[in-house]
Amino acid sequence: MEKVHEAAKALLDLAWWVQRKGPMRAGFEPLPVTERVILGYLEGHDGSSVTEVGAALDIKSSNVSAAVRELAGRGLVEKVADPDDKRKSLLSLTEEARRNKSSIDAAVTGTLEEVLEQLSPEHRDSLFASLGALDDVVFRLRTTDR
Repeated sequence: MEKVHEAAKALLDLAWWVQRKGPMRAGFEPLPVTERVILGYLEGHDGSSVTEVGAALDIKSSNVSAAVRELAGRGLVEKVADPDDKRKSLLSLTEEARRNKSSIDAAVTGTLEEVLEQLSPEHRDSLFASLGALDDVVFRLRTTDR
C-alpha cells in the first residue's frame, strides 16, 4: 500500500504543478481546479447542460453553476438556452477559451519537454510506457461507483 500512496502523491503533485505552470508560462492566471476541469470537459462535450457536466465529473450541480458563472464572467464559457427546454442552458467554450487553451497547452508541453529532457532516457521511457496504464486507471476511477 505504501507504493500506492507514493504513486497517488506523485500524480497529485504532478497535476498541481502542470495546471499551475502551464497557464503562468502562457501569461494567464491559473484557474481553480473545478473551473479547469469543466473547461476540459466542455472541450470534448460542447453543448452540455450543467446537470450533464456535474454528472460526468461527479461535481454537484450547484458547484458547476457557480464555476460556470465565473467562467462566463471571464469570457471563457457561453450559455445558450436549450431549444428543447428553455429552463436549461447549454454550455460551450468561447473562441477566447479555445485560443487560451492552445497557448496553455503549448506552454505545458514546452515545460514538460524541458523537464523530461533532464531525466535519464530510462526514466523517460518508463514514464511514457506507463501512460496506457494511467489512462486505464483514470477510466476505471471515472466509471467506478463511489
